[in-house]
Amino acid sequence: MLSDKWWFWVVVACVLAVGALLSPRYRDLTARVRAQALARRLVEPGSGRRIDTRPGGFWSDTSWLLLLLGAWVAFSPWIWGYDHVHGAIATDVITGGATIVLTAVGIVFPSFNAPTVLAGTWLVIAPWVVGYGNDGGPVGLSDVFAGALIVALALAALAAAAKRVVPGESMPVGRVRRSAEDG
Repeated sequence: MLSDKWWFWVVVACVLAVGALLSPRYRDLTARVRAQALARRLVEPGSGRRIDTRPGGFWSDTSWLLLLLGAWVAFSPWIWGYDHVHGAIATDVITGGATIVLTAVGIVFPSFNAPTVLAGTWLVIAPWVVGYGNDGGPVGLSDVFAGALIVALALAALAAAAKRVVPGESMPVGRVRRSAEDG
């Protein structure tokens, strides 16, 4: 089990530290991706609104943490050594993978963070619904804590996306085309 190895926790700490250090670059990247999605008309802000594509502060885009949590959940059975427990592997791998995919899509389409909230909620209750929560130790605890964090971060991502939609310039209802003679 990886959680018994000291070097594993050093690697986890390094991944988190590097993630935090690279967070400004990640926010710049996601802002450019959103701007390209707007330019290609993949998303529309609605009439009289615009989407602010400038990168914000540290907590303005928590999707990098959600991506890491999704990977953590997917590998949890091997990290904590409960890879022999029925139902735990399928639950964690599928939910962790879904969290990663939904978060990645949610960068451009923020409404995909809502199913991520559901995935986190599922992780909180799955140990008892699926039946592996009574095995003791980290089997249920890992999923409950990760699920609660996923719910909180996905809600934060939804709130941040809502803040990016701001009132835009007033647009004319229609345009009258001028002829070349009118000047």
